[in-house]
Amino acid sequence: MKEKQNRNDVSMLNDQLGQEIQNINVESKEEFQGFQPKEEKEKPKKNKKGKKLSAKKVVKRILIVLVVLIVLAVATFFALRAFGKNSLFKGNVDMTNGIDGADVKNKGDLVIYKGHKYRYNENITSVLCMGIDRESINSDKKYLKENGSGQADSIFLAALDTSSKKISLINIPRDIMADVKTYDSEGKYTGTTNEQICLSYAYGDGKEKSCTNLVDSVSKVMYGIPIDSYMSINLSSISVLNDAVGGVNVQVLGDLSSVDPALKEGASVTLLGDQAEAYVRTRDFEPLDANVERMRRQKQYVTSFMQTALREFSSDVMLPVELFHLVSENAVTNLSMTKLTYLATTVSGSSFSSDNIYSIDCKIKEGKDGFAEYYPDETKLFELILKVFYKQID
Repeated sequence: MKEKQNRNDVSMLNDQLGQEIQNINVESKEEFQGFQPKEEKEKPKKNKKGKKLSAKKVVKRILIVLVVLIVLAVATFFALRAFGKNSLFKGNVDMTNGIDGADVKNKGDLVIYKGHKYRYNENITSVLCMGIDRESINSDKKYLKENGSGQADSIFLAALDTSSKKISLINIPRDIMADVKTYDSEGKYTGTTNEQICLSYAYGDGKEKSCTNLVDSVSKVMYGIPIDSYMSINLSSISVLNDAVGGVNVQVLGDLSSVDPALKEGASVTLLGDQAEAYVRTRDFEPLDANVERMRRQKQYVTSFMQTALREFSSDVMLPVELFHLVSENAVTNLSMTKLTYLATTVSGSSFSSDNIYSIDCKIKEGKDGFAEYYPDETKLFELILKVFYKQID
């Protein structure tokens, strides 16, 4: 009986085990869905936004930036102006001789003339302006040997009184006789001769050396008056400057209709383009005083140009700097940006008329080579120098 009971128990166990195995097989056929995390309710997140600046604070910050930029710009401007002023006034008068009746003290710092005392005006800075008879600058040695450096066709000595803002221009005849330093083709100094001052420029490199040589000759003619700066421009620059100020109006002096039909004597013309060059350069070579008529036209043209330019300066104080950039490729100068800035701001608001341009009275003779030679009236020239560059102190 026990043996039978045991068999029945084993059979039941086998049946239960089989059922368990079957259940396991069924479950294993189902796809595994992965572990399912416990579902939790998501807590609402707090909206962390940056604080908005108020309109007043935004405006305040913008104003601060603008003020800083303006202060920097103004500081830079006045720094340029200060440096320009300091670099302009570097020359000292060197008047070793005067005319009869003039007592020159301390190399011309003080002059006693006709019972009056005159002190050199240290507020004046001068710029020698030269118009060169070349289309462009070419300092190539081979070119210079074949064609030369050119000559100074027109010469103006500009004197600016930085205290009163008065501008004076002295028109120096190209054929005025002067002591000229001469150099050979290799640039070696060969001595000093007395000849037409326009040739001073020819003894040079067509650039700085030519300019400084002419500066030296002009200073000697002007009794040792210091010339602080110089600027030469070539022919191609005339029309550029002329058109940059909108053209220059003149009432034509003399009949130049053979050069340009519009340039009839007495006609009112606004010179544009090449007309400007034709008006200031055209001249006859006979008689000997033919250049006098051209100098009259140059005086008239420069007066009108200065008046037009000064009107433009009143609304654009940096216009002189812009004009310089327009002709810089065909100009030679020792005027730096700081000097130009100072001069531009100083002349702003100045007035100008034909009374601001002075001529040098000369006697004209024919030289041995047939060319005109201009000899200044030394008394009138000396008195002109006292008028422009000195102050009466008694």
